[in-house]
Amino acid sequence: MTEKLFYEDSYITEFDANIVDKRKINNKWELVLDKTYFYPEGGGQPSDTGLIDGIKVYKIYEENDTVYHLADKCPEGIKVHCQVDWERRFDHMQQHTGQHLLSAVLEKKYGAHTQSFSIGDKSSHITITKDTFNEEEAFEVEKEVNSFVYKNIPVKTYFADEEMLKKLPLRKQPQVSENIRIVEIEGIDYSPCGGTHVMTTGEIGIVKIKKWEKTNKGIRLEFVAGFRALYDYHIKNNYVNALCHLLSEQEENILEHVLKLLEENKEVKKEVNILKENILLEESRNLIKSSELHGGIHIVYKLYENRTTEELKILAKYIVSNDKCIAILGNKRGETGDLVVSRSGDVDIVVNGFFKEVLRVFDGKGGGNAYMCQGGVSPDRLELAMDKALSIVIDETNKR
Repeated sequence: MTEKLFYEDSYITEFDANIVDKRKINNKWELVLDKTYFYPEGGGQPSDTGLIDGIKVYKIYEENDTVYHLADKCPEGIKVHCQVDWERRFDHMQQHTGQHLLSAVLEKKYGAHTQSFSIGDKSSHITITKDTFNEEEAFEVEKEVNSFVYKNIPVKTYFADEEMLKKLPLRKQPQVSENIRIVEIEGIDYSPCGGTHVMTTGEIGIVKIKKWEKTNKGIRLEFVAGFRALYDYHIKNNYVNALCHLLSEQEENILEHVLKLLEENKEVKKEVNILKENILLEESRNLIKSSELHGGIHIVYKLYENRTTEELKILAKYIVSNDKCIAILGNKRGETGDLVVSRSGDVDIVVNGFFKEVLRVFDGKGGGNAYMCQGGVSPDRLELAMDKALSIVIDETNKR
């Protein structure tokens, strides 16, 4: 069993300990110390990281009351000096205590119970029992949460016995039956929790709800606290300043300006698409004029480079909108070879009757129906596949 000192003081980051057990698994070492301030992952909070005798410790976990420290190497001696990564530890303390405040306010204002919590690499998340959530509610919650932050309320941690638990207004029930540790934000929140926390709410800095989404379990909120909130503001402020500079616009007018640009862009895209389709329509007419006749049917055979698949399909559509036409179109795009075969409604050839065979011969993939098929083969085999399709089509047309 490891003496778990991280329960007692979240601010101690250097300590000496003795290695009481060690094992090597998949070229990594799992070290057991007689005591530790390293926090193991659990309760939605990631583990600490740091150094043991200068050796990187990249994960801590607990199993059967024993705390394992995963390291790249094994220290030479038994007595070791340990250092907790304070920047990571304090970040997790800010997020976790921020979550307690956020959950307490959501419970108080809306009766929204926190079902789950997790600290991610960039943001933290809670899922609450609420059907809807909106910007007005988010801002009201943020204002109240941060008012408690600015009051610099003490945060206490202690183990409570059964009698004490009965007297505490717990926000949630304990998940264990003994050694129940309480995190108390004086007068605001009383929660069973084994995580690391700040000593006063002022150390949280700020709590900001970034976004939310509806899930089958309720509303999932994404938030940041402390330095994460500062970094988030820094990045977004840079974005806004860059947009102001690019658009020569005042900050308060940026959204309206961008919405106007998007609307104008929509109209421009429509016009461009119309022009493209007119060009493709004219191109299809020229292709039909220059095509060869077989059995009274125009066979349009054309190999392109660096055209889009969509253009190929539109061209085929325009070609076969005419009577007595078959389109065999190919296109090479980098490592991709596109093949489209299509026919007019009055041409009695079932395209998917032979298309899959063509693809099979040349290790391609694709499919379609009796009128149009699309597939892909390697660029170096595309022309061979097109020639195979052409040969089959000519044979079919000559039979009629």
